[in-house]
Amino acid sequence: MTYARTLGLTEQVRFAGHCQDMPAAMALATLVVIPSLRPEPFGRVVVEAQAMCRPVIVTAHGAALETVQHGMTGLSVPPGDVQALAETLAAVLHAPQEGLYAMGEAARATVLARYTTHAMQQATLSVYDELLGTHLHEAGLHKNEAAPFQDQTIAG
Repeated sequence: MTYARTLGLTEQVRFAGHCQDMPAAMALATLVVIPSLRPEPFGRVVVEAQAMCRPVIVTAHGAALETVQHGMTGLSVPPGDVQALAETLAAVLHAPQEGLYAMGEAARATVLARYTTHAMQQATLSVYDELLGTHLHEAGLHKNEAAPFQDQTIAG
């Protein structure tokens, strides 16, 4: 916070600390930045932000490469490239709202297509089918597909 104050950014940057209500936090955010230095196996925070139609900026490695389509469902920067991160942040903060809205909507649509409980169960069963030569995914887990993160999914 001291550094943000030194730079005169206290009106633009918030350090909220621990938050129990992530949907509320995401709803208040202008954008969500996940500049991880090490590749993550699954970017849960990324997908949660995308489900809330928030623009995301991620580091281009690990699962972020699967969950963010650069320029369509979010933006990515090379790991450790502070200049690229700063330029991307500035671009998002100065972007027209229509473009950010379109990116957020595209991101949410991707989440609804790929990261609901049902979609992830079907993807897992398809891997089992491929390995075992079975048709488990056809047995049908016909739960409601409309609501992401329902029934203890990745946001659970």
